[in-house]
Amino acid sequence: MNSGEASSGRKAIFLNNRKKLIFSIIGICFKVFAGLGFSALMQKIIDTIAKEADYSPQYLLLFSFICVILLIMGGVLEYYCWTAFRSKALEQYKSYTYGDVLKKNIATFDEEDTATYISALSNDLALIMDNYIELIPYAAELIMNFVGTIVMMLYYNVKLSAIAFLISLLPLVFSSFRMKEVEHSEEGLSNANSFFLGKFAEILRGFKTIKSAKAEKKIYAKLYESNHLASEAFSHREHVEISVAYIASIAGHVSQIMFFFIGMLLSQKDESVSVGIIIVFIQLMNNISQLGITMPELIAKMKSAKRLIEKNDRLLQTNKEIGKLCSLTCKKGIKLNELSYYFNDFSAGLTKVTCKIPANGCYAVIGESGSGKSTFLNLLAGINKDYTGEIYYDDVEIGGIASESITELVSVVSQDIFIFNASIKDNITLFGLFDEQNLEQAIQKSGLKEIVENKGLEYICGAGGNALSGGERQRIGIARSIMQGTKVLLMDEATSALDTQTGYQIIETLQNMTEKTRIIITHDLYPTLMQKFDGIFVFKNGKLVEQGTFEELMINKGVCYELIKKN
Repeated sequence: MNSGEASSGRKAIFLNNRKKLIFSIIGICFKVFAGLGFSALMQKIIDTIAKEADYSPQYLLLFSFICVILLIMGGVLEYYCWTAFRSKALEQYKSYTYGDVLKKNIATFDEEDTATYISALSNDLALIMDNYIELIPYAAELIMNFVGTIVMMLYYNVKLSAIAFLISLLPLVFSSFRMKEVEHSEEGLSNANSFFLGKFAEILRGFKTIKSAKAEKKIYAKLYESNHLASEAFSHREHVEISVAYIASIAGHVSQIMFFFIGMLLSQKDESVSVGIIIVFIQLMNNISQLGITMPELIAKMKSAKRLIEKNDRLLQTNKEIGKLCSLTCKKGIKLNELSYYFNDFSAGLTKVTCKIPANGCYAVIGESGSGKSTFLNLLAGINKDYTGEIYYDDVEIGGIASESITELVSVVSQDIFIFNASIKDNITLFGLFDEQNLEQAIQKSGLKEIVENKGLEYICGAGGNALSGGERQRIGIARSIMQGTKVLLMDEATSALDTQTGYQIIETLQNMTEKTRIIITHDLYPTLMQKFDGIFVFKNGKLVEQGTFEELMINKGVCYELIKKN
């Protein structure tokens, strides 16, 4: 299922899936008819034994046979169709969720907590499965049993039916007062579980930092606190559900006892109320009581599950910007005019940066930590759009351009290349179809040729690329960019985690990719390397303080000169 086909989680559950549900409910109808038929059979047999009626053995056997056939037909339909409905509903809801996550733009995703998505496909999905999808046939069975019971009771005795119906409303009335609380407790549990997952995911991301700082006990205490809150939310949910169930159960049994006494009194005054009818009413009363006892809790659970679906819908449908689609080019180059960017705390990331970056050159971006280099690259990549000033690719300003259009022109190789636990080939092609010649060129130009010859394209890279070196991961990131065919390559901290020799080799690889405009943040300020760049942009305190070739900047003896002397 394409996620675009479903605009909400509920639509995703039922999309192209209603026939299976309808046949499942038909199966439940057969089962209900069979159950009511067995009750009627019992009445006929008892009244025949008590000599209050005279049914032939052949008639009773045929009646029994029909009930058994209905039960078998119902079982077969439910067995095949209900299983098929649930599996498809589960598959389509997951598809809808991850499909809409993948449609989000980077700017939106960076501001969100990824744990909420993990919760949507784990805790929330389990609750939606148990409290919504699984309860649909149960609710249908309860309702059909109730309707069939009322019809059957009316057929036997109108007065007794009216009394049974009125008394059966007691459990529903008594337990309805806490149904809202059940909904809120389910939502509270979902939020608490999401919060705990978020904290745990954060710990996994910062595991090395925690261990190196020996902060395990402090972190454990923080995690224990969020775990305890989730436990309290679970206890509250359980207390609410148990109290609703017990209130309904007590009211149901009280109403059943009341009916027994009233039925006994009526049977003494009305000769049409036979022994068989009394026993049938006692048995059918369970159907009415079951509805009264179970339906309030069932409705509350289904409503709370719907609230979870709606909450996830709101999360999935949030996107910061859309922008217009267009075909961007970088044949002339990139131009920045008075470009400024401020973070959420109003501190300046960049201040009035103006420069021109000619196409197909290779440029270094240097500066001390916090000088604005990464912010500069993020703005060029279209990741951050809340800037003032102008960014032009050729003659098109990208402020109102959709992220999809920018990523067709610009690719970013980050400092920490994400590697899937898959083959080298799949990591380069990102599991897509590819042209063998293009793949060969990407391997050659990125410097992966020797690695591929030694390890093979099907070599499994390990979780997070732990079976590769830092340089190998960087080269895979470069190869991806080549396969994408983008004309602008931005590389953030290209060599900071690599040894000197490997870092030098990576920079040389990038400098040889003359068909692209390459802008590289680097800390490797070796003169022999810097001389090979077509230009160097020097940042300090969010400002572009110098720009030019290596020779020009060395003559000026400014910030670049001082940085290279420190290196």
